[in-house]
Amino acid sequence: MAASVSSSATTLEGQFVDIAREIQALEAAQSTDEVPINNVQIDTDIESGTITVTATIPAVLSGSAGAVTLTAGEYLS
Repeated sequence: MAASVSSSATTLEGQFVDIAREIQALEAAQSTDEVPINNVQIDTDIESGTITVTATIPAVLSGSAGAVTLTAGEYLS
């Protein structure tokens, strides 16, 4: 289970950006030359005052009795 992320942001949007930055830091810490990890990108556009967060994470598809469940898969330790 992942450690909790401390955020000083007072809005959900700010907390979202804090989480994305934390994921980037974990990816950088666990990347190697042989296995680079860069599933979360944050692009900042100063002129328009926007931040774009792009994330590609593993998914786990499961289900039973006709019900399908899609959950995020773990890729960081």
